[in-house]
Amino acid sequence: MSYYAIDFGTSNSLLSHVSNDGKITAIPLESDDSFVLRSLFYTPEQNKWFFGKEAIKEYINTDGEGRFFRSVKKFLPERNYNGTTVFNKTMNISEIVATFLGEMRRRANKITGENVIKIVMGRPALYSLDPVDDQLAQDRMQKACELAGFKEVIFCPEPIAAGLDYSNDNLEQKIILIADFGGGTSDFTLMKIHKGAYSKDDILGLSGIFKAGDALDGVMMKDFIAPHFGSRFEYKIPGGNNVLTFPRQLLTKICSPAHITHLRERDTWEYLQHIQKFALSAEGTKQMQQLFTLVECQLGFPLFDEIEKTKVRLGKNTDATFKYVYSSMEIEEVIGKNAYEESINSTVDDIMSTMMEVFKQSGVNVSDVAQVCLTGGTSQLNLIRERLALTFGKEKLVEYNIYQSVVNGLAQYAKRL
Repeated sequence: MSYYAIDFGTSNSLLSHVSNDGKITAIPLESDDSFVLRSLFYTPEQNKWFFGKEAIKEYINTDGEGRFFRSVKKFLPERNYNGTTVFNKTMNISEIVATFLGEMRRRANKITGENVIKIVMGRPALYSLDPVDDQLAQDRMQKACELAGFKEVIFCPEPIAAGLDYSNDNLEQKIILIADFGGGTSDFTLMKIHKGAYSKDDILGLSGIFKAGDALDGVMMKDFIAPHFGSRFEYKIPGGNNVLTFPRQLLTKICSPAHITHLRERDTWEYLQHIQKFALSAEGTKQMQQLFTLVECQLGFPLFDEIEKTKVRLGKNTDATFKYVYSSMEIEEVIGKNAYEESINSTVDDIMSTMMEVFKQSGVNVSDVAQVCLTGGTSQLNLIRERLALTFGKEKLVEYNIYQSVVNGLAQYAKRL
């Protein structure tokens, strides 16, 4: 019986079909025959959903009425995340993810003409450093696959899949590091490639961290953009002596592409409206009003989209201007490349430290690595490239199927089953 291989990413998702005779076919998931389906979905009214590019189009057409979802993969390991309310119905994280996976399966079934019920699903090297939360995330993902109509679910770590794809085209025996920098996670696999069959002994080290493109965008939001939305807001409750500041927990949500839409939850919304009354300055009142507009009009997606574009421009220029205009709200912030790289240094440090775990696990020396295979969109970031070049040498860095290596490897894995 045939399989689907699915790379369900924080930012982008892809699917390949593996037939009974082992033929692998990439399946276009968008109406324009694009193989990449952005991991976005939008519901303007009950029981009506739009996905990928169509979700963006409908979101714009309806002025953001309804609920818009992005980066939902980030919620999988959060044990305190109980879901969210969508048109008076509470959906847990497995149901939310299943909505998207089910659409991927429906689109693929329409093209293949089959009712495929077996899946090889990619998963990060680690959903969480906590083994309990890591297992919780996989259990939730298992449930999501089942709700989407799959009867047999097999998981394969995404960096191992990328390694399988790379080794399929490279038969020379050597040690390589697969560095997969995505939207939600940075994953690393140290492995031996060679001719012939592979075994678990060829995987020398495996590590990962839930920090990648979204986290880097979140840093730009926190350090440069969030002050326009009250992150430095100060207020004093009548009868109190202390000057209070914007709650840190809510600031974390504002700076996360996945969490920002949850500021519309009733308790949070009422709390923000309450503290705005006690602002210590007119500027603080204005900033909070801009936050209300951001949340009420569901502007999180276009705002973070502009942040991502600004990040890309900084890769080519010494500074870049973030500009966002909506109704009477106009925000403009010039961001210097040096200032931004300084602000993300600690995040990049964490990513690089996680990468070095594979060498501690294996006892392999950095100098023994013949090539560093870069995949995932965040691998394009200059600062990450520079840090990798300092560690391994620029000549060892190679790009390989930046967006498709994982799904290709998952299909190879399914074929071997």
